[in-house]
Amino acid sequence: MIKVLGIAAILGLSAQVGFAKDALDLQVQSKGKPHDFLFGVSFEGGNGVAVGDHGLLLSTADSGTSWNRLESPASQSALLSIVRSNGRCLAGGQQGLILRSDDCIKWESVQAVTDARILGVHANSKGEAYAVGGFGTVLHSLDWGKSWQTVVVDWKGLLGTDAEPHLYAVQVAEDGAVTLTGEFELVLRSAVAGGRWEVLHKGERSLFGLFVGQKGRIFAVGQEGLILRSNDAGKTWAEVNSGTKSVLTDVWASNSGTSVIAVGVRTVLLSRDGGAIFVADKSQKSHSLIHSSVAGVEGQKDGLVVVIGGASGSILRAKF
Repeated sequence: MIKVLGIAAILGLSAQVGFAKDALDLQVQSKGKPHDFLFGVSFEGGNGVAVGDHGLLLSTADSGTSWNRLESPASQSALLSIVRSNGRCLAGGQQGLILRSDDCIKWESVQAVTDARILGVHANSKGEAYAVGGFGTVLHSLDWGKSWQTVVVDWKGLLGTDAEPHLYAVQVAEDGAVTLTGEFELVLRSAVAGGRWEVLHKGERSLFGLFVGQKGRIFAVGQEGLILRSNDAGKTWAEVNSGTKSVLTDVWASNSGTSVIAVGVRTVLLSRDGGAIFVADKSQKSHSLIHSSVAGVEGQKDGLVVVIGGASGSILRAKF
């Protein structure tokens, strides 16, 4: 099941959840047409980028308070993933589409090396980047996305079957170690480019969102309200009770690891104890929209701020 194109199909299976006493004061900062969808949001300090349907590119320089639409070289294709790192940006989308920008304002398309959807993209501050997507696609770049090479993964050796799982999220560390996730509750890691892949976790459901934080903290979220947490860099895992069966699409945690937020189909879940306990936000905007992505902004004048993207091209913002 493809995360971004299967959400509508699974909407009817999503369960209503109970609500916590406190609600986020979510404010709509940007909104598109009713049938638009915003698939990805990424922040670096107060500077952020968002992507969506019809090549939609948005930027903000004030922690998500106001957004500007940028000229896109891919107006006919959906952009499904985005990352901002060291002032540069990469975006991925349908049919192997990858866009890059050296200033996150002016964008250019990169020659495609696959026709698979690019569902996740990430880069570290040195310009090493990974893109992942449909049917086990893994791409690697060492030059800020100017050129890409296909990473061959021995899926049969890892999984014992001929399946090539869809991959939905990826994160590359400053030392080049890469962690990715997807179908079969897969969490994989390779210490170096072209190195051996280690299976950190696997199961039956799909994992759509991934956050790799400091001091070995990892969160992954997915189908049936699944939340996985590791505090030792993936050596051991705990399945956290989310209180919902709704599909969860993305997760973010603060630098301290204390504050965690997961989003999904008509669901926003909050944790203030490092992800041990999650409660559902009770605000109307949380349970009336499909949320596809979440990012946090720390160290700004507004304190800790969360930004959520999703249905109707909406961008929601709230202090956390």
